[in-house]
Amino acid sequence: MKRYWKIFSICLVIVLSIGTFYIQSSFATNNHVEIEFKKISGNENEVKNLILTGDYQAGDRSQSLQITSEETNDPNHLPFLKKIERMSVPPTLEGLVKERRSFMRSKDLTANHFFEDKNTVAYARIQAENFYEQPLKELTFEIEVLNKKSEKITSLELDVPEREKYSWMSVEKVQVIEGELKIITHNLLMDGRGEFHAYTVNLKGQKMVHNDTIASTPTVEYGWTDIRVINDGDYNEKSKYLLIHIEASEEKSMQDDGQPNIIANGYVVYDIENNQTKKLAVPDEILDSIGGASAVFHSTIFIPLQTANGIEVNQYDIENEKWDEKLIFDIADTTDDENPYLKVMNGRLYAVSATNKEHIFFIGDLETGESLYEGKLEVKSQRNKQEDYHLYIYEILEGADF
Repeated sequence: MKRYWKIFSICLVIVLSIGTFYIQSSFATNNHVEIEFKKISGNENEVKNLILTGDYQAGDRSQSLQITSEETNDPNHLPFLKKIERMSVPPTLEGLVKERRSFMRSKDLTANHFFEDKNTVAYARIQAENFYEQPLKELTFEIEVLNKKSEKITSLELDVPEREKYSWMSVEKVQVIEGELKIITHNLLMDGRGEFHAYTVNLKGQKMVHNDTIASTPTVEYGWTDIRVINDGDYNEKSKYLLIHIEASEEKSMQDDGQPNIIANGYVVYDIENNQTKKLAVPDEILDSIGGASAVFHSTIFIPLQTANGIEVNQYDIENEKWDEKLIFDIADTTDDENPYLKVMNGRLYAVSATNKEHIFFIGDLETGESLYEGKLEVKSQRNKQEDYHLYIYEILEGADF
């Protein structure tokens, strides 16, 4: 009997795995929600390459969804191996992982760490012996650059200059410009201030040639500071500009209403190619509207917000340093308790607007001001038909392969 125990154990595992699979599949099928795009007007090709991520809520039931024009998935009920793959590979990197498996192996699959154009794939990350040791020691850039034509890989490891000044660092953007690698980082100093740096690496000489501070927060004795990049598009775009927000408040000097005194709340534009930073003059009425939905596309900053007239998009021409005429997209107003989901991506405005009866999905062209697609997100299947339900969309990506 002892010599058969291995075979018995293997068979038992197989039976249990198959049983678990069918139980989970049955549960998922009985509870499955299918969302479809129903076109009202426009070009259906505009939605073919999109994936919407969000939550479906009806009564006391809540379910996570990933919605495409072909199918709706619940990420919690995917096959085990597929679930592991989704957890480890961001949708924006799936194509690169499939095409360049050898190069991508053993890398930190964070989209900000990669850059790709027709000639090059570049990767850079921060490596530290111990991130909990303050100040940081043995802080280095780990760099690999692939030449697509020759298949040659250039690997570098360079020390971070003045690393003893920092308590934390992260890579925000990687870009290759005429044989030089630009690494934009967010650095936290030992005194609590934040900085954005641009490190320039000459790839032929395999050495760092520039270390520039491109934006920083003021010194605050008692309070808080924040510095961050506003949405600058997909990882593989060769961006010319970054929009950076700087905030700081001082709690030691309170206002009359007891609120902290704001000593900084502004924006700067960084020209990546020319290594120049300029302050952005923002009208007071839209100062608080610049956020996650805003983005830089080519040389224009787009700032969308919901108004009584629809979606209003403010435009700032960076090269001419002026505010252009606003774009107005006529989109149904949302319910009183729900703001629309807005995103600017690749020259388009994406909006999901929940009215009292339905969920409107809209795509507008930011260059022409015209509507490209308008439709509805409709629930086509669910176990118990719910008239009162909500879709909460919190991300839209382009080009994901499902």
